[in-house]
Amino acid sequence: MISEPGIVKRAIGTKAWVVTTRSEMCEACSSQGACKVLGGGKEMEVEAINTAQAKPGDQVLLTLEDQSLIKLSFLVYMFPILALIAGAALGQKVGPLLSINQELASFGLGAIAFGLAFLIVRKKDKTLEQTGSTIPRVTRIIKGE
Repeated sequence: MISEPGIVKRAIGTKAWVVTTRSEMCEACSSQGACKVLGGGKEMEVEAINTAQAKPGDQVLLTLEDQSLIKLSFLVYMFPILALIAGAALGQKVGPLLSINQELASFGLGAIAFGLAFLIVRKKDKTLEQTGSTIPRVTRIIKGE
């Protein structure tokens, strides 16, 4: 489980917006859309599920499951690359059968597969976001206001 400390800026219903410091773990996270960098530095605001019922000013602990991070990393980085390779390999086989230049068919099908992979990743990301499995959670209040 990945944990980061932060301070609750505001809380509405089951959501909390937490100011925290951007870490190296943020690079692999697909929930980057729920975060926004403040002032161009390392400080950022993260939208999180407020399971601890934290209030503005509380110092809290944000967590994200390791398994979610591994799945997201594979989905974002490996899936498009594997699709590109599969498309290119298919182009190598299909090109001669259709009397098309093998390299051109390989390039074309690789590019199409790569583009389709990104569309799939985008759709899957929206689905995961709706389920809340990729959104950080405020799991503990470290110090109340």
